[in-house]
Amino acid sequence: MREVLSLLSDSKFHSGEELGEALGVTRAAVWKRLKKLETVGITVHSVKGRGYRIPERLILLEEGRLRAAGVASEIAIDIPFDTPSTNDVLKQKIALGARLPALVVTEHQTQGKGRRGRIWESGVAKNITMSFAWKFEQGPSVVEGLSLAVGVVIAQVLRNLGVPNPGLKWPNDILIDGQKICGILLEMIADQDVCRVVIGIGLNVESTPEQQARVDQPWTDLTSRLSFTPDRNEIIAQITQGLVEVCEVFEQGNGLAHYHAQWQAFDMLYNQPVMVFSGNRQQTGIARGVDTSGALKLETNDGMELLHGGEISVRKQA
Repeated sequence: MREVLSLLSDSKFHSGEELGEALGVTRAAVWKRLKKLETVGITVHSVKGRGYRIPERLILLEEGRLRAAGVASEIAIDIPFDTPSTNDVLKQKIALGARLPALVVTEHQTQGKGRRGRIWESGVAKNITMSFAWKFEQGPSVVEGLSLAVGVVIAQVLRNLGVPNPGLKWPNDILIDGQKICGILLEMIADQDVCRVVIGIGLNVESTPEQQARVDQPWTDLTSRLSFTPDRNEIIAQITQGLVEVCEVFEQGNGLAHYHAQWQAFDMLYNQPVMVFSGNRQQTGIARGVDTSGALKLETNDGMELLHGGEISVRKQA
């Protein structure tokens, strides 16, 4: 699908004959590929005598664009057009002995995972679904609080893009005005003293009405917050550069302490009354920020309680 979508990405009309020659297939095969695009949500206009086009220009994810935008040559890049999960792609590569660091991005993630078993909707050639993997020779102890530091990276990238008031919601959500724009999912593969971490990121760039109908929580995207649709290649490159810096800081043993003040500055729950859900347990209190391990400090009538990630949900009280 990538080849035919790339040919149509200029939003101009292309005849079936022209597409067939470029792809090295028959016009009947071209028609089948166009129908397949439609099944994954790409609108294709067909006009007799003129050919086929898609309504809007697309900038697809390309290694050349990612490198030009700043992804270092030592980072392996893989760009499957569609995949169930970019995290799973990287975990499979790690199992086969792939070198790290590595980056996987896709135009269409079909079974992406969020926290607490949620599905992350990615759309097709619209949003950012990426996974980045790093090898920590010092073992799993040094990665404590890493997901919160990744949140700082995303918030800083959004702010640099001109998005007003990005905020962090413990433990792994990035929101704008109370609406979710990005989620983070970390998965660890520990092998004796070595720890490999896969950092999965889903960022809404330009979402479709179909996506909107399937999401059951307040959310937003970059296009609705900016006056333009940014190039996803450039955003991915900025995020990747930030992730490299974060991983190097944690590798040196400085951990979340290095990013603590920055996290607090973006913390949208700080000093706010919250409700915490953990399984069947429900409690209320005042969120007092996080400690240097990444635990949420919850002030209750019984004193200060430290909450660690996992199957915990925190909501701001009205």
